[in-house]
Amino acid sequence: MNEAEYLHKINHNIRFTSNDSLRLHNYLLLSEYWAPTDSLKSKQALNKVLESPRSKVFKNGVIDYYQGIFYSNQGSKKTALKHYENAINSFEKDPENIDFLIKSLYNSALLQIEDKGYDFMVKILTERCIPLSKKSKKRELLAYSYTQLGLAFMSVGQFDTAQNYHKMAEEVLKSIPNEGAIHLLTYLNMVSNYCYQPNSKMAKIYLDKAAHLIHRYPKSQYYPNYHYQESMYHTTKQDYYKALMSLEKGVKIAKEKNQAKLLHMLYFRKYNVYLMQEDYEKAKSQLEYILQENILNKEAFNRRITFTQLAAVNNVLGNHKEAYEWMKKSGSLGDSLQKAKLLEKMNELDVLHQTNEKQQKIDVLELEKKEHQLINESKNIRIKFLVLALLLSFIIVVLIYRTYVKQKQLNNQISLNHKQELAFIESRQKYEASKAILKGEEQERQRIAQDLHDSMGGMLANIRMSISQENLQNSQDLLQKIDKSIAEMRRISRNLMPETLKNLGLEVALKELCESMSQKGFHIQFEAFNLSKDIAFKIQFSLYRIVQESISNIIKYAQASNIIVQISQYENIIHLTVEDDGIGFDTTKVDYGLGIKNIKNRIALINGTVDIASEEGKGTTINVECHV
Repeated sequence: MNEAEYLHKINHNIRFTSNDSLRLHNYLLLSEYWAPTDSLKSKQALNKVLESPRSKVFKNGVIDYYQGIFYSNQGSKKTALKHYENAINSFEKDPENIDFLIKSLYNSALLQIEDKGYDFMVKILTERCIPLSKKSKKRELLAYSYTQLGLAFMSVGQFDTAQNYHKMAEEVLKSIPNEGAIHLLTYLNMVSNYCYQPNSKMAKIYLDKAAHLIHRYPKSQYYPNYHYQESMYHTTKQDYYKALMSLEKGVKIAKEKNQAKLLHMLYFRKYNVYLMQEDYEKAKSQLEYILQENILNKEAFNRRITFTQLAAVNNVLGNHKEAYEWMKKSGSLGDSLQKAKLLEKMNELDVLHQTNEKQQKIDVLELEKKEHQLINESKNIRIKFLVLALLLSFIIVVLIYRTYVKQKQLNNQISLNHKQELAFIESRQKYEASKAILKGEEQERQRIAQDLHDSMGGMLANIRMSISQENLQNSQDLLQKIDKSIAEMRRISRNLMPETLKNLGLEVALKELCESMSQKGFHIQFEAFNLSKDIAFKIQFSLYRIVQESISNIIKYAQASNIIVQISQYENIIHLTVEDDGIGFDTTKVDYGLGIKNIKNRIALINGTVDIASEEGKGTTINVECHV
């Protein structure tokens, strides 16, 4: 945490120690310290060790580990992975350096996330890093492994699972009396996780814990990360001004400390805040600035994300030609990434093929060996024939018995399959009936909406014109009543068949629905994250009706004051949550009415899942998930 004191101690040891091994060890620490911010100083310190004839004092793998750190910070992923693999192979046989093994395994997995996915990171943490940390009783490394495992689950939207691992990290850290960097990182990770849920109350608790710790070290390198999480909290509270102020603080410190990757993460966060403010011009400028700075965008995956976001922003601004060009760049980059992965896979298959050929040769040799053994044993052939006959008799008896048992099991399975088929047919019939009912209901809503608009709307407008022309007594009062009737007719028509959903898409339609259903003393908060513009209309329509039905149920029964409607998309999965602070109910006792059944039927039509969680006095949460 106190980097100035740490750096001073390293330099002091280098200058004044008479022990060559200790001096070289401190050069390695110095290289590690400068690796993220000053590649020249980092390389100079590393070369002091590589060029020294005394470098052999280090155990195999130690220098490879620090070389891996240097090259990974320079973006040389292949070279870094090679050094980490050498380090891992060395430390596997060296139980005294188990902490180096844990860190090498984690750093290697981190570099391979883009190629192998987060499931590979989860595998390394759960099967290697965490068991090794427990075995070695390295509590800080165990806590760090748990919170990084939480980060991996956060990255794929599994926030409840992520929270469990962050909590496990926090429990381990309770046994460490002096708070340090691992405590701070755990608190900041928990702030992010609660903001994504969103749970601003819990996020504030851990943000305050982080603030209490970091403020002891005014020049700490972790301040940019702290301000990043602070902005996440303000964004969750929809206080975009404070969010931008926090980001500006982080940007200033990251520039001073030359923390390039953190700096560009802060820039990208500013882009997200501008997007939430619907200030698309500033959002576009921020993305162009990120491309110009070219730190995060050195990696093809990050470059593709930036191109895709630029296409989306330009499309919203009406710059369709520019949006098309950015989308072409994104598509072209995606094709090149796929090609690179294909070549890598082909190389893997080639190695596998060569391995199989070698194995076949080994099998042939084994077969020849067995043939020679049979020739040598030919003298005992009569005895073997007798044994073989007895063995065959035994096998026949066993086979007959096994055939009987299998036939019995097969009969049972056929009976079970028949019952399952009948249940499936019955379920399918119910599904088709529900589908037909909902389709008929929507067609009838559309017809009524059209009739209200075309017939009743025209009639009311005609009556209004006649009254205004006749100049009757109390005509003004009548006109106001007719205007209210026309407005109410239009509101009913929109609810029956929302035109906003057809014309502007799901996000705008849901936002308008929440605003229209909000009342005095009854607040609906709407949040949307990363919704795609090309979601099938059938899915958009079903999700819209589910939100509409949920809010209507809350108004009727929940006695709630606040509702949160949150919808987000990660790759091809959409998550929808409707949460209220009403009276709740016991899910084991209540009989669901038509509203809840309609919600479940609509989810079934788009092959989604729904979960309803509630307790008496603690509100109700409806979670919906579907694929697009």
